[in-house]
Amino acid sequence: MDIFSPRLLLMWFCLLNLLNYIERGAIASNGVSGKYIDSQCPKEKCRGSEHDEPDDESKTCRDICGYTGIQGEYNLTNFETGMLASFFTGGLTVACPISAQAVRKYHPFVIIGVGQLIFSVALLASGLDETCPNYWSLLAYRTLLGVAEPSFIVVAPPMIDRFAPPESKTLWFAFFYVCISLGSAGGFMLGMLFENTDWRWSFRVQAALNFPLALLFLIRQPARFAWNELEADEEKKDEDLETTRELKTRSGHSATETTPVAPQQDLGTAPLRGSVAFSTRSSIAFARPPVVQRTLMMDIRDLLSNTVYIFVLIAYTCMTAVSGVIVFWGPKAGSIIFNYEDADLGFGIMVVVSGTLGTVAGGVLLDKIGGGYVSACKICAIGMAFGGGLCTAALWIPPDKPSLLAFFIFFSLGYFCVATLYGPVCAATMWVTPPDLRAQAMGFSTLAIHVFGDVPSPLYAGEIQDAIENWQLTLTSITPLLGVASIFFWAATYLPPPKHMRTAEQQPII
Repeated sequence: MDIFSPRLLLMWFCLLNLLNYIERGAIASNGVSGKYIDSQCPKEKCRGSEHDEPDDESKTCRDICGYTGIQGEYNLTNFETGMLASFFTGGLTVACPISAQAVRKYHPFVIIGVGQLIFSVALLASGLDETCPNYWSLLAYRTLLGVAEPSFIVVAPPMIDRFAPPESKTLWFAFFYVCISLGSAGGFMLGMLFENTDWRWSFRVQAALNFPLALLFLIRQPARFAWNELEADEEKKDEDLETTRELKTRSGHSATETTPVAPQQDLGTAPLRGSVAFSTRSSIAFARPPVVQRTLMMDIRDLLSNTVYIFVLIAYTCMTAVSGVIVFWGPKAGSIIFNYEDADLGFGIMVVVSGTLGTVAGGVLLDKIGGGYVSACKICAIGMAFGGGLCTAALWIPPDKPSLLAFFIFFSLGYFCVATLYGPVCAATMWVTPPDLRAQAMGFSTLAIHVFGDVPSPLYAGEIQDAIENWQLTLTSITPLLGVASIFFWAATYLPPPKHMRTAEQQPII
């Protein structure tokens, strides 16, 4: 049995994505990050000097101030707690371009295996008293976790685009990205399990789950998945296509007699069938110049000159900034606004249901209506516009118990709309870049959405909340970015198609 058949490969990638987002959900849960036992406990009491050196040194901040979890054990402000998310994504952004370049030199499965091994070790170290005695050591392990994650983030989407069945390529992207919602919700619930025991156990459990997958990719590296083999295959198909057209031209026949090519039209508005109107093996065939040894600066130059890619990236960054705040601060804010004890469970159910349905709906919709990256951007624009409005409205529902159901209804619908982005935005990122730049496009995209998105946004929200102590105002200051994302997605549909899509040789194959 081939354990790396296309469908099983998708399953392994989905498991990796699931486990990585379980970690993010767990660190954001009230059970792990901590919460007030008494939601009315004033901040001055919790941070007062009379509690810095208690008479009984065995007492923690939880015994004195009403905090639990990491925030209670290390006596942290909201800003300091937000640093846990930002250090993770900071490490991730540094490692993304390195991982993207490494796939050209090493087998992608080796990179994935080493990265996940580091991820497992960092999780285990975070969960042991001896290796994680204070806040600064936890920040160091959070950074190491971030460094390890890009090992598969830059590899999985290009491989899914390469091996997915043509008629359901966007749906495969949706399956991969639905693990973001499932993993985040699973992390909330995992943290809830250890709310009344030791928060470190959540990291130990995650390390045990992640370690076997690291070994799987370290032990097996099929030659057909080597990056140079994939690029060589793309080049061979391009050469065959160009040769066929040249022969037909010389013989005076139309190229369409043996090579069914769509009528000459602008790919930005062509009625393509989803992700697969291009060919049976990749999204689009490219006639490329002779292979040269590419450098990181050459890749960055080509990506920065791709205006459609940049607009999609700006929009995706705005959305990531909002989702970073919602995922990290959502359970804590919900527990305080509505005095809701089971906020981890409530947010977990909301994320799993709305996120799963929204992600799958976005992928299915794009496969059904077709239209290439133009349709993908339109789906994202509409989803961001409705999602931003619904989420903002949910925050201003009267904060009392009877209104809790209305809050979850509005917020669930908003999150559903936002989640429709994941499949289409990944597809758009793939389709507007040439095959040999897709790993680099994903790496650069991941770097940008974190450096300018969910690295600063949890810190910003924590600092604002420390200053104004009003979660409704704090979160409302973030959600308008979804409107900005909608504008940039829609604007991308009116830009000229990327340069590599505008020549006759690169028309889609029906």
